[in-house]
Amino acid sequence: MSSKKSDEFFNINTPEIQKEKKELEEIERKEKEKNENQDIYSIIRDNKKSIIISFSIVFGLVFTILILAGINDVINTLKRTNLWILALTIVIQIFVYLLWALRWKIILDKMDQSPKFINVLGILMTSIFGNNITPGSIGGEPLRAYVLKEYNDTPFEVGLASTMADRVFEILPFLLMSILAVFALLSWYLDILSKIFLIILILVTIFGFSLVIYAGINKSVSEKIALKILGWVHPLVERMTQKKYNLDKLKKKAIYYIDNFNSSFTMIVENRLFFAGAFLALLTWGLDLSNSYLAFVAIGITPPLAPFITIFTIAILLSFLPLLPGSLGITEIIMIALFVPVGITADHVIAASAIERIASYILPTIAGLLTAIYYGKKIVNKNIDENKS
Repeated sequence: MSSKKSDEFFNINTPEIQKEKKELEEIERKEKEKNENQDIYSIIRDNKKSIIISFSIVFGLVFTILILAGINDVINTLKRTNLWILALTIVIQIFVYLLWALRWKIILDKMDQSPKFINVLGILMTSIFGNNITPGSIGGEPLRAYVLKEYNDTPFEVGLASTMADRVFEILPFLLMSILAVFALLSWYLDILSKIFLIILILVTIFGFSLVIYAGINKSVSEKIALKILGWVHPLVERMTQKKYNLDKLKKKAIYYIDNFNSSFTMIVENRLFFAGAFLALLTWGLDLSNSYLAFVAIGITPPLAPFITIFTIAILLSFLPLLPGSLGITEIIMIALFVPVGITADHVIAASAIERIASYILPTIAGLLTAIYYGKKIVNKNIDENKS
C-alpha cells in the first residue's frame, strides 16, 4: 500500500485478514495481473468479438423496433422535438455526472489521496466509455481503477474497492424507488396478471438488494450463501454450455469479491459516509427520472406519473443486468410493452427514448472517448519518462 489510509482501510495487520490473504493470495495475484492492464485499448482488443456481436444485435433490435413502430412515424415525432427541452436534458445529465464524481471523490478522500475533482470526473467519464461499449458493462470498473493507479499512483486494489464502495451508495435510493414503484403500481389501471408479475419482479429485486446489504454486514454468512449458490449453479451451467469450469477457482474468486465488498461497506459505515453518499445518489436518480420524463415532454407527451415511475424503476433494474451495451434495444422493447397499455404509442416511446439516449448514452460515450484518449496519452508519456530515468 502506498499510504496510511490504504493500510487502515484494508486492516492489513489483523489476523483474520492475514489468514484470508494467504488463502486467496493466488487468486488476488491473477485478478490484479488481469485487471491492472485494463487500459482502453486492451478492453476493446480483448472483447472485440463480443463487442461486435453485441452491437450487431443492438442494430438488429433497433432496426426491427423501428420497422414495427413505423420509421416515418418516429421521424415525424422527432421533428416536433422541443430543442430547448432537449438542451435542458443535456444540462441535467451534466449535473448527474458532477454529483457522481463528487460521490466517488468523497470515498477516495477517505481511502487514499484523491486527485483533483476535475480528474476524478475525467477518470469517471473514461470508465463510463468502457461500460458503454462493452456488453455487461465489464470494462468500466477495472478501467477506472487502472487509470487512477497510473495517473494518481493510487494502489489498484484501493481504486477497485472504491468503485465497489461507490456502488454501495446506490442501494438505498434503489430500494426507496422500488418501494415507491410498488405503491405507484397499485394505483395503475392494469390487468391483474401483469400487475402481479411486475410487483413480484420489483419485490424480488428489493429482496436481492437487501441480501446485498446483509452481505456487507455479515461476511461469513454471505460467503456461505454464495458458495452454496455456486455449488448448485455450477453443474447446471456446465450442462448448458458444455464447458468445464474449475469450481474451486470460482469459489475463491467469489470470496475475493465478497471480501472487497465487505471491506468497502465497512469503510463507508465506519466513516459515516453512507447517508451523505446515498443522498447524492438519490439526487442523481431524481435527475435521471426527470430527464426521462422530460424526453416525453420534449415531443409533446405527458405520461401518467404512477406508470412512469414504475416503468422507470424497471428500466433501471434492467440496466443493472445489461446483456447488451447500455441495454440498447432491450430497454426500448420493455418500455413499449409497458407504455402501450397506458395509451402511449410505440413511435412516441421510441422517439422519447432516442432523445433520452442522446443525453445519457451518446454524448457521455463521446466525452468518455475523449477523456480516455487524454489519459491514455498522459499515461504513455509518464511511462516513457519513467523508463528514461
